[in-house]
Amino acid sequence: MKALRLKKIGLGQYNWGKLGLELLVVFLGVSSGFLLNNWRERQLEQEFEQKYIAGFIEDVNNNIDQLEGLTASDSVWLKQAKINVTAINDNSLTLDSAEAMVKKIVAINRMEPHEGTYEDMTNSGNLSIIKNFELKSKIVDYQIALKEVRFVDDYFYKYFNDFVMPFVISNFNVLSGHFEDENAYKNLEFTNAFVGYFSMVQQRQMVYKDLLVKSKYLSESLQKSKD
Repeated sequence: MKALRLKKIGLGQYNWGKLGLELLVVFLGVSSGFLLNNWRERQLEQEFEQKYIAGFIEDVNNNIDQLEGLTASDSVWLKQAKINVTAINDNSLTLDSAEAMVKKIVAINRMEPHEGTYEDMTNSGNLSIIKNFELKSKIVDYQIALKEVRFVDDYFYKYFNDFVMPFVISNFNVLSGHFEDENAYKNLEFTNAFVGYFSMVQQRQMVYKDLLVKSKYLSESLQKSKD
């Protein structure tokens, strides 16, 4: 009776075993395609992650090279300048020393950080591609330290342009390397300009050294993540 009913409604002609097998094949095909697509996406994300990590390593190591050079030169300058600050305070600064100070002051420099990888990641919204949360936090902290360095450098340059250069332009012959008025270095304007410059180099030295420590720490963490 049951077979008769199936025949009447047109179902008895189907091979249910074969149909079930076909459905299983379709299911497995869709599932495997979905899994393969997910695998490809994960592989692509891993490739991007490694690409960004390699980029970060290059940027940070370039910054380390800069910072090591700048902190070394600033240390030498500060050591020499401290003697002149003491001489200014004791009213014993000589004309030759004052002129040598000005020549070194006008040769101002600053850090030019390499951060193209971070900018590329943030602009494209790919910062989340770094899966290691601790490493991602270190990268963000490092960028905050870079901003602090940039702030100090910008402030330093503003001080240089607003106070140091006006004095130099008005009183110092850059071509000959001498003061137009040999007593110009004895006035308060020179004292304030130079001591202020000295203080700014000290502040810059502090943030440079702090960034150098963080740079080396981040470089090690990035290298471990790459390996």
